[in-house]
Amino acid sequence: MTGYGTDARFGALRHLWFSPVRCFRARLERSPRHAAALTPLAAYLALTSAAMLVVSAKTSDMAAAAFDQAGLPPLFPAWVNGGIALVSSVATGCFLFALWALAAVVLDMLFAQSGRGRRLVEFTALSYWSQLPYAVVWLGMVAWWWHPEPLRLPPGVTTVELMDILRTYQEESANASMLSTLRLTASYSWCWLVALQAAALRVVSGFTAGGAWAAGVSLATLFVGAPYAFEAFW
Repeated sequence: MTGYGTDARFGALRHLWFSPVRCFRARLERSPRHAAALTPLAAYLALTSAAMLVVSAKTSDMAAAAFDQAGLPPLFPAWVNGGIALVSSVATGCFLFALWALAAVVLDMLFAQSGRGRRLVEFTALSYWSQLPYAVVWLGMVAWWWHPEPLRLPPGVTTVELMDILRTYQEESANASMLSTLRLTASYSWCWLVALQAAALRVVSGFTAGGAWAAGVSLATLFVGAPYAFEAFW
């Protein structure tokens, strides 16, 4: 026997790491499992949101110490900062997933018209398994090794000046060397997701090998290269 039937044994998710095309082919023969496909996305959102909560808690602690030393009440309770960080992280993660899935569906509509947009969304969600190692490293690094610089307030600071000082402090904390390195590492992790999406387009939409490569380069340029260039130069 040849063809897709011979790839049925590659349907297990462990094969997604090293045989994504065969894995996607095997799963394409099965009924969609959207709940299972959302598992890696949910895990990724949980890990990255936890990391953002840790960053928010550490910077809030530094700010609270500086305010206490200056004899000033905090502008916002710590739970407000944590809530903003959590909502922002989840919303950003969901938005990015929607963009990744939409990009794959649009490429299919433009070049293949396979009518399998839902499977592309499912396989985009499954591709988030590739992001979990980075998310674990991100959480571990900010939880155990990253510590923000102390916040120092000048004497007689006004409320308006406090807002500017806090904004500058948050920007400088976000641009600390460790966090900048982690964001750079994230770019390589996203390239892995691009490769899996290209494999999904080859299987679901019937892209040729060259077409899948072209789609991967386009996705990498749009979602990896452009944001990194914008952050680096602007």
